[in-house]
Amino acid sequence: MNRLYKFWSLPRREKQAFCEAGILLLLSNVLVRTIAFRYIECFLRSRWFDRASLDCDRIDEIRLVNISVARAANLLPWESLCLSRSIATFIMLRRRGIPAVLYAGVKFVEDFSLNAHAWVRTDCPVIEEGSENSAFTVVMKIGQ
Repeated sequence: MNRLYKFWSLPRREKQAFCEAGILLLLSNVLVRTIAFRYIECFLRSRWFDRASLDCDRIDEIRLVNISVARAANLLPWESLCLSRSIATFIMLRRRGIPAVLYAGVKFVEDFSLNAHAWVRTDCPVIEEGSENSAFTVVMKIGQ
């Protein structure tokens, strides 16, 4: 009941972004688990490749997208992987005309296994996840 009260107390703009993030996370989770990634990559490249300009008064929208995706991912009954979160974030940012780049990278771990990670960056430092992404070697980049 507390979560429902929190949702209804949010401003309308945040409710809409939360619902959009939840739907996109659901779709991206299903797509990542059922469709080969080359088709998802082709769709993302063809649909959201146009160049947009970022003026730094859009930082509030970037923060709203990040918060909405994080909230929706925490409330969904399944675990949202970084690839699903990145796809949802990328689509939400590009729909708002904010230039975003989706990265996928890999790194070797001490036990000689391979770890993969996906993240999204914009020209503004708001969306940066920190220096942990610098340890990954970029193998794919969608966007500018």
